[in-house]
Parts: sequence; structure tokens; C-alpha cells
Amino acid sequence: MSDPVTPDAASHDSAEHDLELTVSALKDGPAALGIPGALIEIRRWQDRIDGTDAPALQEIGAALAELGGELESDVPNPDVIADLMRRLSAMTLAAATDQPAGNLRSRLEELGNLLRSGAAEAG
Repeated sequence: MSDPVTPDAASHDSAEHDLELTVSALKDGPAALGIPGALIEIRRWQDRIDGTDAPALQEIGAALAELGGELESDVPNPDVIADLMRRLSAMTLAAATDQPAGNLRSRLEELGNLLRSGAAEAG
């Protein structure tokens, strides 16, 4: 008989799955993802982060809101987008260092690096 899945384990697996989806979406760069695809990813993470008490996640949520707003503007500014992506990259890489070695940490590191290279492409 298998052990029941605890809520923390289920949440952890769900986070890994969402990270995997976002990493896959960004593999070919932000231009290939496009604004509609980027907005889907941003909204997914905003929904996941919404209501959290963790200051680091609130900061990420605020940066995602800024990025979404910029992407939805009439004329998105590539320099602003690149700056926001660099900030999100730094926050994601910092979050990765707080995780024990494993898949979640690896996915966070990969996402942070993709955001950094995406920022270079965007700006």
C-alpha cells in the first residue's frame, strides 16, 4: 500500500510541473513564445502566488504584474521588458538557492537562466 500524498508533497509536485511548463515555453526564447504565450505564463504564476505571505513570492508577483502590464500596453518597451526579466531572473535564482538539491531547485535555476538569456534577447 502506498503512502498518501501529503498536501505539501502535492503542492511541491504541482510547482515542479508548473516550472516544467514555463521552462519548456521559454526554451526557444521570449520572441518565440510571443506576447499571448507570455501572458498565459504570467497569469498562471500570478494565480499560484496570489495570497501568499512569503515576501519573496510577493516581490516576484509584483514584478510579474509589471511585466504583464508592460506586455499589454499599446507599445511595449523592450528595455523595460528586459529589465523586468533580469529582475525576475535574479529573484528566481535567489529562490533556487533556498531549495534543497533536487528537481525543484534545478528547474528554478533553469528558469532563472532562461529569464536572463531572454532579457538579453528582449533588450
